Amino acid sequence: MDRIAHFLGRTLSLDGFDAPENRAAVRAGLALAALAMLLRIVFWAVTNRYWEDSLITCLHSENFAAGLGLTHVRPGEPPLHGFTSPLSVLVPLAADLVRIGLGLEFIKLVSIPAAALTVVYAVALGIHPSVRLSTPLTLMVAGFLAVEHHQILFGMAGMETQLATLILVMSFYYTVAWKPLALGISLGLCMLARPDFAFWTVIPGVYGLLHDRKRLFTVVIPVALALYLPWIAFTTLYYGSPVPHTILAKGLGYAKWYAAPGALGAAGIVKQTWTVLGEQLLLMMGPTFCGHGGSFHAFLSFGKASPVGLAMGAFALAGALLCATRRRRALWPVAGFAAVYTFYYVYLVPITFTWYKMPYLAALALLAAAGLDAALSRLSSPWRLKTQAAVAAAWVGLFAAVLPLTFLTERQIQRDIENPVRRAAGEYLRDRMQPDEAVGGEPLGYMGYFSRGNVYDWPGLDSRTVVDWSRKTPQARRSLENMLRELRPEYLFLRDTEALYAFQMPAWLRTNYHPVAAFLVDPEKAARIRWIETSMDVQYRIYKKNRPDDPKPYDQSLWPAAPPVNYLDTEKMFVFGAYFAQENLLPQSIAHYRRVTELAPGRLDAWHDLAVVLLRAGQRDAARAAADEIRRRGGRQDPVLVEALKD
Repeated sequence: MDRIAHFLGRTLSLDGFDAPENRAAVRAGLALAALAMLLRIVFWAVTNRYWEDSLITCLHSENFAAGLGLTHVRPGEPPLHGFTSPLSVLVPLAADLVRIGLGLEFIKLVSIPAAALTVVYAVALGIHPSVRLSTPLTLMVAGFLAVEHHQILFGMAGMETQLATLILVMSFYYTVAWKPLALGISLGLCMLARPDFAFWTVIPGVYGLLHDRKRLFTVVIPVALALYLPWIAFTTLYYGSPVPHTILAKGLGYAKWYAAPGALGAAGIVKQTWTVLGEQLLLMMGPTFCGHGGSFHAFLSFGKASPVGLAMGAFALAGALLCATRRRRALWPVAGFAAVYTFYYVYLVPITFTWYKMPYLAALALLAAAGLDAALSRLSSPWRLKTQAAVAAAWVGLFAAVLPLTFLTERQIQRDIENPVRRAAGEYLRDRMQPDEAVGGEPLGYMGYFSRGNVYDWPGLDSRTVVDWSRKTPQARRSLENMLRELRPEYLFLRDTEALYAFQMPAWLRTNYHPVAAFLVDPEKAARIRWIETSMDVQYRIYKKNRPDDPKPYDQSLWPAAPPVNYLDTEKMFVFGAYFAQENLLPQSIAHYRRVTELAPGRLDAWHDLAVVLLRAGQRDAARAAADEIRRRGGRQDPVLVEALKD
């Protein structure tokens, strides 16, 4: 292990990595690096997970390898810059050029050593002479990066996330240690990993202006530009612009969800700060599970906040403030990154997805370690180290303890939702869509990858048609519903939650489309999936545009009849119970009212309306039982209903 440390120290230019006083920290860090690789291999073998967005980028690389261009769109159309991270395409492309289809697995393979190197750089930063975190706190940061579930998930599901985290932590180290050549390389890679890292590159520039202006301009900037400018030149010539189409699409489609801090007012700023920072960002400083990137299941939480996450967030804030002092001055670039990106995520783009935040959490972990060091500094030396070790072991141990559950759940999601629902739907369309037809819906990854057809996705990540529509549509009217109403693709690919609740379109759907296939998670399997409420994609249906020569009547059994198995919004279900009753769609109405009474048995109005609809459907005994529930729960029965039940 000492030989490995010596090799890494010399190869990566890591100060003090093979020094005797750092031997214990380095050895333990290398053990954590090995653990990081092992956990990712196990995750890969157990789950064979594919994230939605990884399929978007890998289709670009496969198309290029097949001679169709570096694009997601159909052959014959001008290429479209439909990915945000260049590395997310360039890395799988290296394998797809060998054999098409290998790229999706290759980026997983690359993520394994990338995880180990992320741990190594975290240890190198902690033991650096200008930082000098204690061994327990250095290993706390390294352990977090090694075992936290989402640090494992996204890279091993085909995303560039692990590479982005590695490159950022690497650039942290080379900024603090001031290694101009290595820093220039890492900053160039930062821009290739994530375009928004452009905000971060300014901070090492300021550091260089203050410490070594000559080598900043002669080494750091030229090397970084030498790595990044060829990409800018290529995209400008190939696509017509260096700005990814995805950024344009998100800027137009999500614009109404953004609000400048000045427009929020004092109360709005406080609310948004808590909602994004407290309930999303800091939530992940404690152990969590995120099904499809949207909602969270937080372990050891109260309400929508995690006490573990809030505590570590408080330590991170303390660590950031300490960077103004001499003792922690070396970490001010890390604090600067955290400050800039906290503002970015909370106020500028408050709907960023979970996988964007992994590098940010690495910075918070480093600052939390510095804050903990200061908080425990008044303890005597032996007790200080013991307390630090206990806190570090407890924090990392919480993340490690949930891994068996999260790994098995990810396996269930891939096996019982992704493959039989989203993948199967894409393959269904692949066998039926004509070249001049399109399918419309929100998700692009599985649909586009497995159908290889023209997709009108929302907000148009890989669709000129959708972005052109957004440009000429007032902001208030930009939505998935209105896009589908006006573009009218041949097929629709809709979650049951979208068809029923997300927008008021059941009547429009019935007038213009009919369902041709349903892809629904098996209810028995769904019942066994932990935290299924965090997964959006349990029930999809494909609808085809009505044509005069279609057979009639359509298969009525394919229409959504009941709330999705994981849907929990009782208010929307109640409203749609009334809607379906008004439209004389009684089975659908009954199903919705019954679900409300199951989830909120104290809602007497739901029991009343259920009884009424059951009576209309001729189910007198069931109606009488529902009415009896009102009396049993201490409510006053409707005299008209009571009288009707007597007949």
